[in-house]
Amino acid sequence: MRLPIAALLLMSTSVLFAQDKTVDQGVYTAAQAARGAKLFESNCTMCHREPGGNAPVLAGERFTKTFSDATLQTVFTTIKTTMPRNAPGSLSDAEYVDLVSHLLKINNYADGMSELAVSDLAGIKIPGQTGNLDFALVQVVGCLAQSGRVWTLSRATDPVRTREPEAPKDDAAARLDATALGERTFRLGQVYGPPAGWTDQKVVAKGFLTKAGSEERVNVTSMRALTSACAN
Repeated sequence: MRLPIAALLLMSTSVLFAQDKTVDQGVYTAAQAARGAKLFESNCTMCHREPGGNAPVLAGERFTKTFSDATLQTVFTTIKTTMPRNAPGSLSDAEYVDLVSHLLKINNYADGMSELAVSDLAGIKIPGQTGNLDFALVQVVGCLAQSGRVWTLSRATDPVRTREPEAPKDDAAARLDATALGERTFRLGQVYGPPAGWTDQKVVAKGFLTKAGSEERVNVTSMRALTSACAN
């Protein structure tokens, strides 16, 4: 059956609008954000409130640079796989969506009439922002080493922005294994005990890029050992 041209145009326009939906359009409710605020207070403020927190504040420039052009699915996946720090993934999906709503609220995105749902996340984008990679979620490949309690990634590649905080799957890992090593060095945060045998191993690390003086750091969300060992 052929559809009239007018119907086809209407369908294509609807799809375009669905794909172009952004957080500026009131995608959560005030009540939902209030629930998220309570969850944030009880689960997240120890690390994410300055002064004294050891993770980035999730409002303002850091949030927009980190999630520029990403969908809310990326925000959801990031907080679910990394928070709370000592028990990631321990909240329900509905609670993590409420946390996403709270983050939108504190980043001055207006609320709306309908609650945000898990099924909505992949179709809603955060508007793009220009700028460097400070505080962005990035991916680097390098040689893992330990000195006392400090883990570093040396001979590392330049950081590349990523939207997925999880370790790469097998096919992506194989491509990264063929990547030539670079000349950068990063201190790795939130690495407490990689499996035996990772030292002097080529690995891919994902995390949030920061600086402390001249020292570049990656606050790690995931790591995966690649096949190649690092030559001395």
